[in-house]
Formats: sequence, C-alpha cells, structure tokens
Amino acid sequence: MIHIYLCEDNNRQLTRWKSVVEKYLLMNSTESQLYCTANSPDELLEIRKKSTVTGLYFLDIDLQSEKNGIELAQEIRKYDPRGYIVFVTTHSEMAVLTFQYKVEAMDFIVKDEIETLPDRICACIKNAEVKYKTQLDSSSRLLSVKVDKTSLILDQDDIVAITTCEDYHKIMIHTKHGVRQMSGSLKELIAVLNPAFCQCSRSAIVNMKHVVKYSREEALLTMDNKETYSVSIRMLGKIQRALKQL
Repeated sequence: MIHIYLCEDNNRQLTRWKSVVEKYLLMNSTESQLYCTANSPDELLEIRKKSTVTGLYFLDIDLQSEKNGIELAQEIRKYDPRGYIVFVTTHSEMAVLTFQYKVEAMDFIVKDEIETLPDRICACIKNAEVKYKTQLDSSSRLLSVKVDKTSLILDQDDIVAITTCEDYHKIMIHTKHGVRQMSGSLKELIAVLNPAFCQCSRSAIVNMKHVVKYSREEALLTMDNKETYSVSIRMLGKIQRALKQL
C-alpha cells in the first residue's frame, strides 16, 4: 500500500495532476491510493500525520507559502523517512537544492513540458511501486496474490485477517483499508504468510499484530479494525502461545 500525496498551489495544475493519477490507478492493478490533494504545505502535513502508510509525494517547489516544496519535503521526512518524493516545478534550476537539503528526491519533473508530464508522473508511480515491492520482499512482508488474472502486491503488515467465503474456492482478505475477494484457500496462504499469522478456526487466519483484545470466556479475538474472530477449541492452544509472544 502506497498513499499518494499531491501539493500544488495552482488549482488548475492540481486538478490536472489528480486526473493523471486517478487514470493510472483505474487502469492498473494496484493497492496504491490517492490519499491527499493539497494547496498548502500545512494542509498536506496535517493529513500526513494521520497516516502510518508509506507515501509518494508530488510537490511543487514554489507553493506561495512560508514553506517551499523543498522545505516541505524536509518536514515529510520526519514522518515518512522512506517515502518517495518527486518535485514538479517550473524552477529546474532549483534541482541542486534537493541535494543540499538532503531530501533524497526520487525524480524532478519540469511542469512546462506539458506533453510528457502525464507519462513522467505515471513512471514515478510505477517506480515507487517497484521499490516498495523490493522493500517488502527484503523484510518478508511481501505477499503476491492473483486477483482477476493479475498479480497484486500486498504488505502482510496491512492484512488483519483472511477468511473463507461461501464460495468454496474463494477467500476474503481483510485489511484496515477494506476487504478484497480472491481465489484460493486458507491452506495455500498459511504456507506463505509470515510468522505473525495464526489460524484461529477452520474459517479464519488472523494477523496477531492487529489483535487488541482476547476474551478467554468467549474465546474471541478483537482486532484493531473492530472485527472479531472466534477461536476454535482445536486452535486455542496455538492462539494462546501466539498471544504470549506479542
């Protein structure tokens, strides 16, 4: 999951960027989301503070504000040190300042190049997704699943639980951002999930990192997205051992 942020003080430009990003997300199988469109640095930072998800930031440099885009990028780094930052600006001569301020920009797009700007924005999204996939893979957090004949990359830390469907050949992946249906079985997935996952019944696997409460009397797990899952007698010992390791 990558959250995409746009910050541009010119509404016409901001609308154009938004349209390009929305078209990319519609046409590609991705878990990335357009999370913020802002006119000012302070507006973006307030929204950023509420998220724990890695971000991809498209920032104008001249924001007609007390903070310019490079200073905004410095602030972003306090909350998202591994986020991906792209500057979109008419001030190409300011590219050198991105090194001086040590914000580690992923790319620098000149907005005057109108014909190539959409392709450059889309290329940055693709590049960020590839880098994010590599990061997840190196930390055993990557999960690649088949959805509608395409591969979808998920961060295992985002998954709250996986449950069976009424349709025997399908399962539901529950995340803090929603639910997605896919073909497969719990048996297939439990073999590739990281050790944070534990099967609590014949119909559910839960991510123990998302457990906020366990009721012994009811044999019930409460997750941080408010969902609850029953623990079967057969799985009780395994769940209790996993709880002790949290």
